[in-house]
Amino acid sequence: MSNCDPIRDQAFTLERMQLALEGSHIGTWDWNLVTGEMHVDRRTRALWGISDDTSASFEHFRNALHPQDRERSNDAIGAALDPTREGDYEFECRVISQADRLERWIEVGGRTFFENGRAIRILGTVRDISERKHRERHVRILLRELVHRSRSLLAVVQAMSQQTAAGAASLEEVQGKFEARLQALSMAHDLLVSQNWHGASMHDLVQAEMAYCLDTSRQPCGRACANGPQIMLKPKAAQNIGLALHELAMNALAHGALARFDGCVTVIWSVDNERLIVEWRETGGPAVAAPRREGFGHMVVKRIVAQALGAKAIMSFPPNGFMSTLSVPAANALATWQR
Repeated sequence: MSNCDPIRDQAFTLERMQLALEGSHIGTWDWNLVTGEMHVDRRTRALWGISDDTSASFEHFRNALHPQDRERSNDAIGAALDPTREGDYEFECRVISQADRLERWIEVGGRTFFENGRAIRILGTVRDISERKHRERHVRILLRELVHRSRSLLAVVQAMSQQTAAGAASLEEVQGKFEARLQALSMAHDLLVSQNWHGASMHDLVQAEMAYCLDTSRQPCGRACANGPQIMLKPKAAQNIGLALHELAMNALAHGALARFDGCVTVIWSVDNERLIVEWRETGGPAVAAPRREGFGHMVVKRIVAQALGAKAIMSFPPNGFMSTLSVPAANALATWQR
């Protein structure tokens, strides 16, 4: 004698199906095309903002759709009701809940049942995919930003390579200077990556560029010092100011204050009259005179960096030490600047 109870087994099957739907965060709906009646479960009501004491209807679904998605929805329904097709109904849309007015991305799916070539019923599911859509949008933004930054970086590298080659006496000199300049850019990038590209600390940038250019194992402390407020630079400003600091430091090592044991470099920055002022001062080096020919390092500061940031670069050559002042609009330089 069988112990099977069809009614009980059916109840268990429905319970298991309901648990599966709950676990996957899927809602269900049933639209009778003959009578126009629509039955929806609790999750579907929550997504559309339909109260428990309100009879669901197709009007609720259509009115809650984002205006830009209604045409696509009509096309999908038309295809689902076409007896010459398979009757599958699937699309993604934005829904504005009638309860909290929040906009959500919903994945809607269904299957149409036909009788004598006429659509009589659609069974379907809904699922909130807002989180996935937000991630996809974030990835698209990151990819666009990556392309933009890559193009900007390649333009800087191209200019560096051309100017380095034009001013060098040998292939070995080109290679050495070009690698050093790439290293300067790399340091600025490392700082930006550590802050998720939100910006870079001016203090950290100065320390990174100066530490690279000074050999602390041979040179005594005090050869270089930095002073200024705690500020965060925008990514583009960090790249270009870092490159300028590198070029100034390399010039100081080769021809300026750092070419002598008792020479010193001071970097001071401040924010004044809506501008970031970065001053480079050298003391204790050889006697200074204005060069007959502008070197690549000064060209980087006065042309490439200044143009990229809409800045003004002034260089002076008093006998007691070279000086450089870079004045950048705060809106172009500071990550948190607000007028």
